[in-house]
Amino acid sequence: MQITIKSMRIIREGDGSDGKHAYKWVSVMADDGSEKGTEYTTFDAGVLKLGPGSVIDIGDPGTKDGKLKFKKVEKVISEVAAVVTPPPPGPTRETSPEEWKEKQLIERASFEAQTAYKGAIELLAARGMAEEGKELIEAALVWGIKRLNPTLQEALTTMPHLARPEDQKERKTVKPGEPHFENPGQLFEKTNKYGVMRGDILKRYSISEKEVSKINPDEMWDQLVTDGVIVIKEE
Repeated sequence: MQITIKSMRIIREGDGSDGKHAYKWVSVMADDGSEKGTEYTTFDAGVLKLGPGSVIDIGDPGTKDGKLKFKKVEKVISEVAAVVTPPPPGPTRETSPEEWKEKQLIERASFEAQTAYKGAIELLAARGMAEEGKELIEAALVWGIKRLNPTLQEALTTMPHLARPEDQKERKTVKPGEPHFENPGQLFEKTNKYGVMRGDILKRYSISEKEVSKINPDEMWDQLVTDGVIVIKEE
């Protein structure tokens, strides 16, 4: 069977279970006239020497788990210089899959935090936008703050001069111990207005999700005020 190579990428590569037999698992997209093409997979690394537009004979392809595959390139009918997309970095022999996963999560969290911080600053600078865009700006700003490092969120709550006038007004009218909450959910709704999110409270006081229902919301509110997590300005 002949196919025309549309694109290729390396799905995975490694040294094998014994560390001595290197392999490359390649995805070959064949041009079938559609926008996406038909995908075949192979462990024949020699196909990487070819490029899009090359025509190859792959013999009789088989299937595995409903996906097409071929053992090797039987014959190169016509060849075009190869341009291969390198694989994403993966765990090495010195890095276990668990360690690699943890590293990726840390890097992603760091990237999101940096992006959120930049976005929050830009949104703050854009408060002069039209009134019809206010809700979108506010929602995006809340999302950005949630992604910030918890210690930075805490710092924001201790700087009331950065708050909007309407937030400062609320701080002046509410006094420590004044709110009464029927349940923890009402407490978290209140703290959200001060930029203090539910997850940050649980993390700060080492409270598990199973323990949330046992929280005394009035006592927790007083504790947040006492610790300076919730900053209230009195008139």
